[in-house]
Amino acid sequence: MNSIRSITEGAILTALYSILLLAVLFIPLIGSLFLFILPVPFVIYVTRHTLKKGLLMLTVALFITYMVGSIATLPITLMFGTTGLIMGYIYSLKKGAYAILLSGSLGFIANFVLLFIVTNVFFHINFIEDTKKMMYQSMETAEKMVTSLGQPTDQFEMMYQSIEMISYIVPSAMVITSIVLAFVTQFFANQILKRFKYEIKSFPPIRKWSFPKSLLWYYLIVTIIFMTGPEQGTILFTIIINLFIVLEIIMTIQGFSFIFFYFHINKKPLTIPVVIVILSLFMTFLLSIIRILGIIDLGFNLRKRMKDPQ
Repeated sequence: MNSIRSITEGAILTALYSILLLAVLFIPLIGSLFLFILPVPFVIYVTRHTLKKGLLMLTVALFITYMVGSIATLPITLMFGTTGLIMGYIYSLKKGAYAILLSGSLGFIANFVLLFIVTNVFFHINFIEDTKKMMYQSMETAEKMVTSLGQPTDQFEMMYQSIEMISYIVPSAMVITSIVLAFVTQFFANQILKRFKYEIKSFPPIRKWSFPKSLLWYYLIVTIIFMTGPEQGTILFTIIINLFIVLEIIMTIQGFSFIFFYFHINKKPLTIPVVIVILSLFMTFLLSIIRILGIIDLGFNLRKRMKDPQ
């Protein structure tokens, strides 16, 4: 009976994955949103059954991917499928929310690195350089149009420098993207597994999030080195710029957490901090203020000076 159920569920979830993949491949813009939940069918299946059966599901999914797409689309299923298997296995071990997020993040990072190496070594395709070339061509076309209209083109120099930075920030972009993908996958998997009466260990409320205080010292050291202006193109520059980006995001998240904490202890509506967070994503100065709040909170333990009613 269990064997029949696992086969039936495997067929249903594989079909669901195929539909999501078709949406990603053939529906412009909107389809790309489904990219975030591609691993979910694999997560659900491995959690409810076994990793061995999950590998069989992945094999079938790879065959279907080749049939509906091409050999070029196989890496999509390989990346999201293997990461889904890893996360599902950690779910089946009944690990905590952070362990699941870490496993998914590492799974995506490993797949990104593998994809980058394979495309470079075997197919001589460099996505980073190709992207930069396309952006340079677009910028040159725009600059010529502005010049023909007799307008100043000083601002383009800064834009060219920004494009050049792409090569250096790939590691941090890869890490951040992997964490976001894993987090979204985990969120949707949690909602579905709860419906199947699985005991899910969720993340604590955002107002309780807090990073180790040692990260503040790392942030200060990296910021000082960054401000001294290490030579662009060196290994030191690449390391520092990526650490700086990641640590700035961490301090910002710490700031978001403090804002939710502050409004919670003052018994204000949840919509207020939510609106502040959304606005900060579009207002640079507000985001900077929130980051400073995060730094102060981490450095001076502001929350310990306030009473948090449970």
